[in-house]
Amino acid sequence: MSILLLIALLVGAVITANIVQPFFKRIPEALILVAIGVLFSILPIFHGFKINPEFFMFLIIAPIMFQEGQSHSFATIRKNSKNIIQLSVFLAIFTVALVALVSSNFQTKWPLALTIALAAIIVPTDAVAVKSMTSGLKMPKGLNKSLELESLFNDATGIVLLNLALSFFAKGTLNPVAGINYFLFVAIGGLVIGFALSYLMVGLGLYLNFHANSAQATTIPLNLLTPFVIYIIAEHMGTSGILAVVAAGIVHNWERSRLQLISTESQVVTATIWQTLTTLLNGIAFVILGLALPAVFKTMATFGWAGSLILLSLALAIYLAMFLCRFLWVTFQGGQHLTEFFGKKHTKNRQHRARIFGLSGVHGAVTLALAMSLPEKVNGHPLPFLDEIQIVAALVILISLLIASVALPLILPKENQAYSQEKLESTRNKMIDTAILSVEQQAISHDLKKALSQTLQTQKFTNGRRLGQKDFSNDFLPLVATLVDELNDYIDSESTQQRFGDGAVTIYSKIIRRGLTNPATKRHPLMNFARQIRRAQAELRFHTRTRTFTRKQRARYQKQYLAEHPNEAQKIASFRDNRQAVWALNNDVQSFADHLLAKHLAEKMISGEDTADIDRVRVLLDRFFQTVAHDYQKVAVTVPADLYIQAFGAEYRFVSQSLDQKKISSSLADQLYHEINQAQTLQLMDLTTETE
Repeated sequence: MSILLLIALLVGAVITANIVQPFFKRIPEALILVAIGVLFSILPIFHGFKINPEFFMFLIIAPIMFQEGQSHSFATIRKNSKNIIQLSVFLAIFTVALVALVSSNFQTKWPLALTIALAAIIVPTDAVAVKSMTSGLKMPKGLNKSLELESLFNDATGIVLLNLALSFFAKGTLNPVAGINYFLFVAIGGLVIGFALSYLMVGLGLYLNFHANSAQATTIPLNLLTPFVIYIIAEHMGTSGILAVVAAGIVHNWERSRLQLISTESQVVTATIWQTLTTLLNGIAFVILGLALPAVFKTMATFGWAGSLILLSLALAIYLAMFLCRFLWVTFQGGQHLTEFFGKKHTKNRQHRARIFGLSGVHGAVTLALAMSLPEKVNGHPLPFLDEIQIVAALVILISLLIASVALPLILPKENQAYSQEKLESTRNKMIDTAILSVEQQAISHDLKKALSQTLQTQKFTNGRRLGQKDFSNDFLPLVATLVDELNDYIDSESTQQRFGDGAVTIYSKIIRRGLTNPATKRHPLMNFARQIRRAQAELRFHTRTRTFTRKQRARYQKQYLAEHPNEAQKIASFRDNRQAVWALNNDVQSFADHLLAKHLAEKMISGEDTADIDRVRVLLDRFFQTVAHDYQKVAVTVPADLYIQAFGAEYRFVSQSLDQKKISSSLADQLYHEINQAQTLQLMDLTTETE
């Protein structure tokens, strides 16, 4: 039960961060997650919380790296293979050497092997944290890709170098040839295992997509299990599990390119699950970092002010050394293959990108996990300086996060928005109004028009706002008054009276006068509730007085009443005739009201006026007609899929025409296309589920 509670609290912490984030837009999400983790450490369940590095790498880092691999195609990896090796291997080794040099010359008296171990722990970078810090900022083109490719593979480099450093400490000697062979075995072995196993699982998935009775029930769980299975097998064989899952992700990216438009529903569901899962796991990783910090600071307090100051100074020196290393590496590296990432050599642009690249060397939960994975004993003896290494690693993480969150917004310009939120909402509303107008002009029943229009209207409320009572304000009453006059003119026309009779027309005129004359007040829920109570009290008094509680009693009473009052039989027959006529007239008025709404909507769209009052009046009229129809007949409506396709097709055409006429930008068109695709996929999936 405690494990389930722990998971629930970690997920709750991520949800809390998402709720808090809009109120602190200038603070990166990573820092908010860390802060919430620190606050959650107060809870009793987190007292004495310690990271289990093996489970952390297996349950959190492995799926994250698998998804990162899925976001990069094999062609991209092959094209940038030389850059990846330089960023994830050569730069990492250069960084380890420089950081180890700084640490060994500090007042710590650590053995060289442990300084190398600390440097290896600091190597892994976190591109996700950098993204959260540069949200809304304009990163130089290509630089984001360099950070992603570096982060994709340097975790494994840090893990391998850490194992080499611990072996060096245990044996007292370091064989360079053996070290290189070990590095190649772990790295290449992990890649080979990842590619091979993932290729087999992809082949199995392709087979199941075409032959399984329920492809989704098998291929989606198989895809979700892939990184965990491959990580375990790779680690069991002594190779890099991280590189194995990255390779598996790249192969699965190739699987999507092979499937293309085959099994689209499975691909959409799988992509959504992975996107949600990795976002959650990234958040949990930073929350866990925050949970571990209080214990680190508590240990740090045992060293006193002088010892703590030395450790803090060492962490600052290491961070500066890493920044300098990354800055110098980008500044002086040649080669045309790096121009895409860092610009031309010996230019101001290259120096500017070098500073950004240096500041973007942010560290996260992987670094903390590696620090916590250090063994407490080596060769039967306690590992010296274990607490100091873990404290310095935690401090470097915090320093990198804090400096990047402050410095990057200062040196990066704000991103120029291709379109404003107002422009997006305005264009979206016009797009939906166009689709609704096309629906209104079709020769289909009012109930189908109503159901389809209501569904399309929900696209307007993508910002979370719902159509509620506050939308029914007095600003739409002039349109209501105009429509009531037009409806009354139609009802009082000679053709309507000839078709439905004076009695039905008189009754329906009274219904309109009572139901639509003052809609802002007569539809108040408290008044409806009070009316229902009075009606229920009257019915109870009637049934008590006449003793007619069952169907037989009511039939017997009606028969006796008609025998005693023969004139009432004619009135009842007349009422039934009028009821049918009123119901038929109600349907006719609905059709005419649809025509009027379409006319007013078209007029407002041509003049560029706001169409919000059309939506409000449409809701009001639907309630009115529904109330009348419920008195006589209940209607259940199922909208055919082809009508939805036609409506979404009208939205596509509107966006395409607006783009061709240069009324909107291509980025705004892409956003609207994406929204239409999502709405269409969701609606058609719902229809498929209903018909199964």
